[in-house]
Amino acid sequence: MKFPLGGRNAALLQAARAEKKAGRWSKAAELYQDYLSKAGRNARTFRHIVQLGNCLKDAGHYDEALAAYNDAEKIDNKNSDLYLQRGHLFKLMQNFPASAYAYQKAYNLDPSNHHAKEEIEHSGALAVVQAPLSEQNQVVRTIWLDVADFLIYAQHNTSMSGIQRVIANLVLYLRDFTAAGWRVVPVAPEYDQDRILSVKTNDMIDLINVYDSVDCNHETILKSVQKAYDGRTRVWPAAGDVLCMAGAFWILPNYDGVMRLKQKGIMFCPFIHDLLQIREPEYVQRAATDKFQIQMSDASELSDFILTNSEYVASDVRTYIKETKLTERPVNAVVLPTELKMTTSDVHIDDEKIKFVVNHDYVLCVSTIEIRKNHKLLISVWEKLREEMGDKAPFLVLIGKWGWQIDEFHQYIEEKGYIDDWLFIFNGIPDVEMEYLYKHCMFTVYPSFAEGFGLPIGESLVYGKPCIASDTTSMPEVGGKFVRYIDPFDAEGAYPIIRKPIVDRQDLKQWEDEIKKDFRPKRWSDFCSEFYNAIAKEADSIKSDVTSAFVYLPPEYLIEGGDHDILIRAAEEKPIVTFRSARIVNWHPNENWGCWSSSRRSEIAFRTDLSEGEKAEVFLRFHRTPYNAANPFVVIDGGDGIQNAPLTEHPTFYRVIARVQKGGVIHLKLLARGYFPAAHGREIFIAWSGLAYCRYDDPGALTATLNALLPIAKEK
Repeated sequence: MKFPLGGRNAALLQAARAEKKAGRWSKAAELYQDYLSKAGRNARTFRHIVQLGNCLKDAGHYDEALAAYNDAEKIDNKNSDLYLQRGHLFKLMQNFPASAYAYQKAYNLDPSNHHAKEEIEHSGALAVVQAPLSEQNQVVRTIWLDVADFLIYAQHNTSMSGIQRVIANLVLYLRDFTAAGWRVVPVAPEYDQDRILSVKTNDMIDLINVYDSVDCNHETILKSVQKAYDGRTRVWPAAGDVLCMAGAFWILPNYDGVMRLKQKGIMFCPFIHDLLQIREPEYVQRAATDKFQIQMSDASELSDFILTNSEYVASDVRTYIKETKLTERPVNAVVLPTELKMTTSDVHIDDEKIKFVVNHDYVLCVSTIEIRKNHKLLISVWEKLREEMGDKAPFLVLIGKWGWQIDEFHQYIEEKGYIDDWLFIFNGIPDVEMEYLYKHCMFTVYPSFAEGFGLPIGESLVYGKPCIASDTTSMPEVGGKFVRYIDPFDAEGAYPIIRKPIVDRQDLKQWEDEIKKDFRPKRWSDFCSEFYNAIAKEADSIKSDVTSAFVYLPPEYLIEGGDHDILIRAAEEKPIVTFRSARIVNWHPNENWGCWSSSRRSEIAFRTDLSEGEKAEVFLRFHRTPYNAANPFVVIDGGDGIQNAPLTEHPTFYRVIARVQKGGVIHLKLLARGYFPAAHGREIFIAWSGLAYCRYDDPGALTATLNALLPIAKEK
């Protein structure tokens, strides 16, 4: 029998409230417990059960607080404030997926709950009313969308590149994002500090909207960028989340920070736009090629799965991973859209040069002005057109910033006096002005030697404008039957194809009518939906356990880890398997030759095809910095007994017996014992530059491994 709510029970409540107001949380909780033991847990006492949970939470008794909230939830699972308080509790418990779920549930139940909205947006996410939640798993997993390169790019450019447009639309789509149990949060991390910082989605949207404004200028962009940086909040990705780099992943030195996130169970998904720096290095600066080689090697080793912007690139990436990493990764194409954001009203154009151009016939080419884009072919064609047609030939209009290896081309067109005569070049104009030039051109040309996608081809078709493009790499995939194609290496052959729609206006009109009638652009919303759903699907399919974060390394193979090792193997067209992802505890960043351990105690771990309980022979190449002292040594624990190895200043292979753990993992614990002087202001201990392993007590495997370490001279 329960006592009535009046009398002594009322006095207990009054006392509990007084203790709570005084901040004596434990005493208040005791009084609420006493009250509920008499009044019972039911709809009438629901709010007091919640208050009990609040007091226990503030007293630091998190498990008891959760039990109280669970009791309240059984009585009323439609109460917004209850889920707000659960969100606060899970946040204190550092269970951020459960906290995100609770805050969103609170907001779904009551969109006027501004505290829930603030908590959602404080994390960087967009507060979406009625965002779908998975009732089976009361957590929200997060796709952390790295926008750091967008913010860096925005500080120096007043118009977006193709890659930056992808990121912009992925952010804008978050207003419509729906995937049960998932959310997307933009981040601009400080990987070297192991700090993941969210950028408020609304701040990113404001920045992107600046680019869509006719009044877009450098000062306005910088203010929006600074606002985005200033509003960042530290967040803590959790196991089962996904870090996605959709931009230029090779720009920032993110490798070690991403590796440490993976060791916590976070999955990594890069979006690969192309491998042109590797496949077509003649069109890229040598330094950029080398940097891309290193970063692509790192990204592919770290990735749990990969997305690409076309089927062509997907096939290329699969081949790269199979040939260089001797393994496979899930690689899925999410083909880019052919839609541009178009204005719905007339745009007032102030640029006198643009107004002059659109009053004449002109052909448009939109791309960075660099050697790979093959503008030289266009100049050759237009020189011939002007020989034939004189001033009746249409203008040639180029939109794009000046790129690399273009000085000779630039000097040529200047010395010939072509610029602003019949050749017009617009650098860094706002998107609205580019759109205006698209709409009023005769047709477009895109003679690039190689592309991962070729976005301007699709853009041209969206505006109903015919396009003449190269027949190489991914470009036919973008243009399909609506585009006419040329060989980018054959200016002679390109001439009649480009000339025809200029001299035959009926042909041009018929071509344009076919595009307007039959072409169906892929929308950005479709692309973004496919993109995020592809990530969620792959993440859901991956069995996450303690071994999934460890890199797979092949047996009977010399595995090195320096930057130069990657470049040498790439130049020799050999597999590029490295031990870089096997540095799981206390290692400095990689150097040209390998890496230093950063503490006396460090660890190495990697996956193999061996079975749990088997033994493996592991060969580790170590050395130390040169100094005059008795040789220190390293104590190695591979799970099959302790072994000591003396360290000298000369790189030397040491043989270790290791016991294979669950999931085929070999885990080595190292202890540097002795005197190790600091160098260049940092502590360094073991220098690691090589690894190999094989099955224990297998003569054939041992011979193959030793041959890999000490190659036998081949007969001439």
